Amino acid sequence: MTRGKDLEAENFLLLDGDRYFIDDKGEHEVIFRVNHIKPTDERPHGFKYSLVLINAKGERLVGFDNALHTIEKGQSPSKKQPKHYDHKHIGETTRIYKFTNAPKLVTDFWKEVDKFV
Repeated sequence: MTRGKDLEAENFLLLDGDRYFIDDKGEHEVIFRVNHIKPTDERPHGFKYSLVLINAKGERLVGFDNALHTIEKGQSPSKKQPKHYDHKHIGETTRIYKFTNAPKLVTDFWKEVDKFV
């Protein structure tokens, strides 16, 4: 890994456990969980992560994670199931997320959060 990539990973890992109320009323909270793991076919980038925006009721409004559950793609009975597990939740919708690097993931997450707050 290059030094730039090391810094990206180190900065991403520093987010682990951070929690922020992002409005004046304390009705929206962002929670970060980030861990370094051995790269696998499912998580080739070597991160296990969950970036979540919840409301005061504890309901997830936005979530980017790579929990090990399949994301079905398509409408037919032969729906494709991807080998990777990176995905995003926007409201009730779950979509595959193409992880390119940690800084872009965090930026993409905040862009979605901004739409709710």
